[in-house]
Amino acid sequence: MSLTDGKKTGKVASSTVVKAMHVLNALTELTEQDPQGASVSEITRVSGEHASSVCKHLAAFEQYGLVEQDAVTGRYRIGYFALKLSNALLKRMNIREIAYPFLRRLADQTGETTHLVVQSGLRVVYIDKVESSRTIRIHSDVGTANPMYCTGVGKALLAYSPETVIRQVINEGLKPYTKYTLTTEEALREDLEKTRIRGYSIDYEEHEADLRCVGAPVFNHLGEVAASISIAGPKWRMSDDRLPELGALVRETALEITRKLGGEAPAPTDKKDPAS
Repeated sequence: MSLTDGKKTGKVASSTVVKAMHVLNALTELTEQDPQGASVSEITRVSGEHASSVCKHLAAFEQYGLVEQDAVTGRYRIGYFALKLSNALLKRMNIREIAYPFLRRLADQTGETTHLVVQSGLRVVYIDKVESSRTIRIHSDVGTANPMYCTGVGKALLAYSPETVIRQVINEGLKPYTKYTLTTEEALREDLEKTRIRGYSIDYEEHEADLRCVGAPVFNHLGEVAASISIAGPKWRMSDDRLPELGALVRETALEITRKLGGEAPAPTDKKDPAS
């Protein structure tokens, strides 16, 4: 997130992973045309990669069940592991569908930008947002990945994650993004405990200067933290006096989404919603 003019920047990397994805994408296209699959020569032609590289990547994909080879024809097709990946995506998309009306309502109530994120590795990925109605808005893109330890949505997830995940985040390093970023284990753990007490997290300009955010976790039917939502805005609108009100709103909204998912959230232990 940032208070920028919204211009996007990016770069295309040339790597083994990119080449492997060329091969997988080619096989996907060919399998859509012919369910019996495709030969190495056909995949080579469509992917634009060398035949030796195609064989190497197919072997790696086959090891993980992402592709399979017909024992008789020798042709390749997409494997059943792809179904597992698509099911994982569908579960996230279901959360997105359920959460959107609540994100919209929260944005209308507060006049600020609202987000929905899920965990991806040791980061959070933004899968939906509703823009603020104000002139000055938060610039954020769906699909963006950010650290867990210095974002409101990230800390809302991290506070209810297993200790192994918290330890991995700390071991990876707490890089300072601003002068307010929590860069020690002690400070981060204290903040996560405050998040559990309040039932919502606060990002005090920890990832982006002049931006504040309050976030709350969403739980699934298994009692696991599945996503988090947030309200984000410039610090002059997200004042210290306003944070408890916004925190309570995001916490109660996350609880409504949790109930829609058949889940139950742990109750905050402090009913006064302290901002500190």
